[in-house]
Amino acid sequence: MITLPQQGTWLPADTQTPISLYLTLVREKQGFLLESTEVDGRLGRYSLIGWDYRLILSCSGGKLDVQSYDPRLHALKEFSGQDYVSGLRACLNALTVTGPENLGPLPAVTRSVCGYMAYNMGGIFEPALADRLRPEEGRSIMVLPGKVILFDHLHHRCCYLTLDSTTNLNGCQRPSTPAPPVVGAITTTPNQDEFLRRVGRAKDLITEGEAIQIVLSTRFSAPFSGSAFELYRRLRQINPSPYTFFMSFGELTIMGSSPELLIRCEDGLLQLRPIAGTRVRGATEAEDQALAEELLADEKERAEHVMLVDLGRNDLGRIAAPGTVHVDKYMQVERFSHVMHLTSYLSAHLAEGLDAIDVLKAGFPAGTVSGAPKIRAMQIIADEEKLDRGPYAGGIGWIGLDQGQVNLDTGITIRSLWVENGQINWQAGAGLVFDSDPEKEWQECHNKARAILKAITSTGGGDDFTDRQL
Repeated sequence: MITLPQQGTWLPADTQTPISLYLTLVREKQGFLLESTEVDGRLGRYSLIGWDYRLILSCSGGKLDVQSYDPRLHALKEFSGQDYVSGLRACLNALTVTGPENLGPLPAVTRSVCGYMAYNMGGIFEPALADRLRPEEGRSIMVLPGKVILFDHLHHRCCYLTLDSTTNLNGCQRPSTPAPPVVGAITTTPNQDEFLRRVGRAKDLITEGEAIQIVLSTRFSAPFSGSAFELYRRLRQINPSPYTFFMSFGELTIMGSSPELLIRCEDGLLQLRPIAGTRVRGATEAEDQALAEELLADEKERAEHVMLVDLGRNDLGRIAAPGTVHVDKYMQVERFSHVMHLTSYLSAHLAEGLDAIDVLKAGFPAGTVSGAPKIRAMQIIADEEKLDRGPYAGGIGWIGLDQGQVNLDTGITIRSLWVENGQINWQAGAGLVFDSDPEKEWQECHNKARAILKAITSTGGGDDFTDRQL
């Protein structure tokens, strides 16, 4: 067992924001920023900045690849080359990070590995999918930062934590001035005619009893140059969400403002919050309320939601202690910046002897981005889409490194985009059932992509979202 102690100190945060500190400390280096906005628009209590990666755990050819940049972690390289699931489990079980005792209790996210798992990791977690989602093509990166800033928005302070022996916050400079993002002409894959044909084929398979629901998606792509972080600043202002994030891994940068929890475990308490059923927001309060009532009364949307709640209960049941799966809130309308959704809250208690990897496997990917039954729906998606979904419909988040506890929090990578090889990509999907209207499903994909399109075409306008809160 390797145990890494953190050193830390509290600092005032009355003149800083997570954005300004990221631009000051991380600048153009690799790093991540995790933020959160509650459904009612309030800023979440904590934001987290991480940089100076000491450990990078990635999936390469279906195997775990371990890169260590701290001599104390070099022993973990022995797990490189193992199959990804068993290697990641062994690596995480061999590592503990302890917080500074003098600072009091801090959230588990400050002692965690953070990153993403692409949708095609489903072929690694579920052998029945390996012929469609080839394990050797699975992509995932999880990192252990050597330096962390935890923003406590409630008490207007931040905590600097480091794996070094001193708490000197070296490297402070004037905030960088990133180049403005430049986005070229946007292309759509597939085009509308092909998407409508795919919907027709999927509906035929549903009618034949192959599946109950299938989530087909559309990808939007464009040439990109300039600062990805500046684009993130626009996105977080336009579409603040429960999972708002920016992650830089060198050649790959992922950012997003996802409304949906993938799966969470807080010291053994499991949570899922399936979202299914969508309407655009109204232009006025009266129109907004009318659309919410229309959504609640829509039999198709309700049936789809019931099905995905049942799928979520089944996912939790695979890892829950017997008799502990509960529906805490059922089919409520939750409003976000550009759309509203039907949402339910599920919970359970983790069964004895299971760990964070078991939790991830049970919930990945979410039924709300695949369909039901999940495995058959994913097989049909692979046959129809043919294009690797990349980060879309996978997961982002963190896995805690507290010894003897199971802590993780992951969001679904929707309302998100990624920059790689000079190109920006984002994707949106629609859940198809037997009586789906193909034209409406095409429009739903575009409704869900609206916030990202607005961020890409906006001209910025400052850091109002965070500055108002601090």
